[in-house]
Amino acid sequence: MPSRHSSLAPHTTSDVGQRRSLSVLVRGAGVRITLKPKRDALTRVRHDLRSLVHSVVGYSDLLSEPRYGALSPEQARFVTHLRSAAEHMQELVDACIELSRPANDQHDARSAELPSTSLVQLLRRVRGAMSDRRLTCDLTLPAELESKMLTLDIGAMERALVGLALVITRDGTVSGCLHVSRRAARLVLTLRAVDVADGNALLAELDQLEDQIGNRDFVRLKLSEVLLSRQSGTLRVTTGLDAAEIELVG
Repeated sequence: MPSRHSSLAPHTTSDVGQRRSLSVLVRGAGVRITLKPKRDALTRVRHDLRSLVHSVVGYSDLLSEPRYGALSPEQARFVTHLRSAAEHMQELVDACIELSRPANDQHDARSAELPSTSLVQLLRRVRGAMSDRRLTCDLTLPAELESKMLTLDIGAMERALVGLALVITRDGTVSGCLHVSRRAARLVLTLRAVDVADGNALLAELDQLEDQIGNRDFVRLKLSEVLLSRQSGTLRVTTGLDAAEIELVG
């Protein structure tokens, strides 16, 4: 015989009355109940991996501090390599999550839900993110575009541009410059290494250069391409990976 807590147990009159009372109370108070959306497995993996990577980075920083004892030059080099590897792992985790999403996934680019953002605000945020990665990049914005408003995912644009800058500046070993212009009805963002002349190399689609690019640069560029495509943007790069051109609906 099932217990009174079993789903097979008969419902008593008092049980039904309690449920009806709760339903009336909720409707009467105008309360809207929403269920928490399920997180997919990839989101959970990213969360756990990010926590582990942050732990490695954090303890690496602690080991580098003098108050825990001086490190020999060789030990300091090991800690630096460990921290660099952890940061690279985090970059790969984020790239794997984004690249594994279906092509028609609009989770990060629902333009109807995104607020309008000024182009100036976007560029300021990108410049700050580049500075955090120790990348030197000059920005050039014509006066007529300073008041331009865009509807896009700032976070996705920031990640795309920083990823491109890491490739173009060779992880910060050279300086870069980011220039914004208009071409017909579209905005054009040109990111270029300062030691490369304007128009020096032919721009190509990323897939055309797949066999010529190392793994790390290709992953960064592919992630940037995917993030930009979700903003209805297109990406082309030079054959020498020293300049990139982004077109956005403007």
